[in-house]
Amino acid sequence: MNYLAVDTASESLKVLVSYNGSYGYFQCNDFTAASVRLMPEVDRLLRSFNAKISDMDMFACVTGPGSFTGIRIGMATIKALAYVCGKPAVGVTALELLAYTTKGEDPTVAVCDAANGMRYVAVYDGKMRELLSPKALSASELKDFLAEIEEPYALVADSRTAGEINAACPEDFRDAFAAAVEAHASEAEDAGLLQPLYIRKPQAERDLEKKNGQAGD
Repeated sequence: MNYLAVDTASESLKVLVSYNGSYGYFQCNDFTAASVRLMPEVDRLLRSFNAKISDMDMFACVTGPGSFTGIRIGMATIKALAYVCGKPAVGVTALELLAYTTKGEDPTVAVCDAANGMRYVAVYDGKMRELLSPKALSASELKDFLAEIEEPYALVADSRTAGEINAACPEDFRDAFAAAVEAHASEAEDAGLLQPLYIRKPQAERDLEKKNGQAGD
C-alpha cells in the first residue's frame, strides 16, 4: 500500500511516505515549522522513491487533539491532495499515535500537553482499542486519575508532560505512525468526511470568553 501521512498537530512535525513496501520518514521537533517545511519534505520523500503524489493509494493525517492551527494545516493539506488525486483519506489521533509506541502493553495511558495547565488523556487496550476517549484534564485531575488505576498499565506522554508524571517519552515515531495508519487503512473514506478532533476551544476563543466574563473550556 502506498500512502502519505502527516502530523502537524503534535509537538513534532512528522511526514511518512510508504511506497512499494519501503518507508521514508521525516521528523522535526518543532511543529511551528509545519507551514514552511511540510510540502518541501513531502516532495523530498516522494523524490527519494522516484514517486509522485498520484502514486499514493491513500492519504492520512493526525486529526488532533493539539494545536488548533496545526490541525488545520495538516487536514487542509491532506484533504486537498486526496481530492486532487481522487483517493481516500483516514485520520489518526495524536494520543493514539503516542499509544502505538508501546503497542502490546495492556492497557496504555497516553497523555499530551493541552496548554494552560491542562492535559489530554486517552486509554487504549493491547490491541489499540479505545477504552477511554480523548478528554482534557487539569494536571491535578490527571494525577488523581492515574492514582485510581489499579491494574498495571503503560504510561506514555509527550516531552512537555512526561517528566511530571514519570511517563515514557518516545523520540522516533516512524514505526508507530506506520502501524497506526495501516491499522485504520480499511476505514479510509472520502477526505471531505475527515473531521478534526477539537476537545478544547481555540485559545483566541477562550481568551474572548474570559474577557467577556463567560465560562468556557
